[in-house]
Amino acid sequence: MPSYTLYYFNGRGRAEICRFLFTIADIQYSDKRIEYSEWTQMKCKMPGSMLPVLELDPKTFIPQSMAISRYLAREFGFHGQNNLEMLRVDAICDCFQDICNEYMLMYHEKDPAKKEELRRRYELMCDRILPYLEKTLTSNNSGNKWFVGDKILMCDLMCYSALENPLHDKSSLLKDYPKLQALRKRVAEHPKIDQYIKRREKTEF
Repeated sequence: MPSYTLYYFNGRGRAEICRFLFTIADIQYSDKRIEYSEWTQMKCKMPGSMLPVLELDPKTFIPQSMAISRYLAREFGFHGQNNLEMLRVDAICDCFQDICNEYMLMYHEKDPAKKEELRRRYELMCDRILPYLEKTLTSNNSGNKWFVGDKILMCDLMCYSALENPLHDKSSLLKDYPKLQALRKRVAEHPKIDQYIKRREKTEF
């Protein structure tokens, strides 16, 4: 088994889904959190000058959070049992990631006028994607278990991790989506995820 090192800023952001996968699979890894003050010097050392990055060995550094998380999900058995299930998992994950990406663009924008425009764009995306996700969840076991099959998978973890910051920004985001709310509660109550959430470092983002 590789010796895993995950590089990201000292926050949840795009790396939290990877941390969730390590946690639920009970796989040891090094969680290297980079302060923003260190990033200027480290940037040139990271592939594509981006984070997160997964180090598998001293010569293998892989960027892109969704590529990393899909690799980990496949390695650890949280990506579905066949190609069709994996396709469904990927589609759901990408929907959550779209919301996450739009939120982060808005969050980091400093110009008030641009920030307001990005907020409108983000809210439109939520209005478009969240009903689809609620319907998709409801189509499997009446929405009372998991998105795909009868086991918690990466897409269920994404429902929690990708929406943490948006829900912190607007606690009523899921008020019209009871199945998604209940799924997030099930994920948070998973014994390994529950312990991780309780012990993880408290960060703003």
